[in-house]
Amino acid sequence: MRKPIVLIVDDEPEVREFLKFILKEHYEVVSVSDGLEAVEVVKSMPVDLVLMDIKLPYMDGFSAIRALKEVDPDIGIIVISATDSAQSAVDTIKMGAYDYLTKPFDTDRLLSIIKRYSERVNLRREIAFLRNELRDKLGYHSIISKTPRMKRVFELIKRVSTTSANVLIVGESGTGKELVARAIHSLSPRKDKPFVPVNCGAVPSELMESEFFGYEKGAFTGAVTRRIGRFEYADGGTLFLDEVSSLPLHLQAKLLRVLQERSFERVGGNMPIEVDVRVIAATNTNLEEAVRSGRFREDLYYRLKVVPIELPPLRERREDIPLLVEYFLERHCKKCNKNIRGISRAVMDALVEYPWPGNVRELENLIERMVVLARDGAEIVYEDLPVEIICSDTGAVRSAYEIDDYKEACRTFEKHYILNMLKRTNWNCMQAANLMKIHRNTLLYKMKELGIKRGISRHKY
Repeated sequence: MRKPIVLIVDDEPEVREFLKFILKEHYEVVSVSDGLEAVEVVKSMPVDLVLMDIKLPYMDGFSAIRALKEVDPDIGIIVISATDSAQSAVDTIKMGAYDYLTKPFDTDRLLSIIKRYSERVNLRREIAFLRNELRDKLGYHSIISKTPRMKRVFELIKRVSTTSANVLIVGESGTGKELVARAIHSLSPRKDKPFVPVNCGAVPSELMESEFFGYEKGAFTGAVTRRIGRFEYADGGTLFLDEVSSLPLHLQAKLLRVLQERSFERVGGNMPIEVDVRVIAATNTNLEEAVRSGRFREDLYYRLKVVPIELPPLRERREDIPLLVEYFLERHCKKCNKNIRGISRAVMDALVEYPWPGNVRELENLIERMVVLARDGAEIVYEDLPVEIICSDTGAVRSAYEIDDYKEACRTFEKHYILNMLKRTNWNCMQAANLMKIHRNTLLYKMKELGIKRGISRHKY
């Protein structure tokens, strides 16, 4: 495995030599003195990271960044400049630089930034590898995972997709049941026919029959024309019944008949309509318990459960969380047209340890929220996390040696400590201050300083 290639761009020979000295053990280092040479180097070899000054001969740093990004849009650039200007830092990061350091720089901080960037690059490469592997094996790449349990799910998807057998996908809300259903459809001989999703829990019970089977003109008041239903629309393709446990019993009986007879009548009609539909159902409830309690028909349960697929919750596949975080971060940065430098190690640790009751959907929603609220060019840090994650019982209690930046480690511990005290006292500041053995005003000052906002509470300050 080759060492990552780092390109140093600086017109000061002593700076180039020093950087080469501290990096040569773990990186292959190439150095040049101006931006024009840098562009030629990037054209000729696979450079992973560029360390460059802003003030350069022949081509200034801003022009060099633009030129380097034109050659390789994904190349990493860290600016190291004697210009201590907040505006310069903002401008370079908006142009695509990963970070900005001022000279004289702290060596440990530089190495920490390079390490963090390398970890992010490795995550992206792993995501690309997994997606290509899924594309090669399944012809589908929208599900990302490296866990053994999910690999068994991928194998089931591959096997069942070649058949027309009904499939029952079981898993908690937000685990990706519709993604699995779409994967099965896209790999099947039915892929050129419609994939029709129906959220059974979102359709009013009085409209379900006409929604599924359509109706004839004049079937009821307001039926001014014929309307085809979801079954008819999905003819030749796949009908995905999400939250199938929400179906009322009378519709369960009609669904069972359609699965058995492969035909139905529209509401208000008496002409049998034959259909060729593959049904994939999904539920986040225990259907066996629903059968025992009489809320779900046993015969329909077994008709749907020809091939069961169980999706694990996110808390049981924690090694996938860094991959998913990076995947969603890249997706929503593009969607919001933002350049977010990544997330801190403290944030990643907290996300990995959080139990995720809403699973992958909750994780994606959180990443989208943090991207929307973050400043362009910023890094998402621990203070950007919502209170429910910081205060979760299994949330991250950061220790100083786990966080590279000393100040962030101190702030992280302090904020987590105060939030937990506030949680214990139901956000009663007086009680929390008494527990902490500090004055109430001191607590209020620290809350303001750390950006801690009052939670929902019946108590007053």
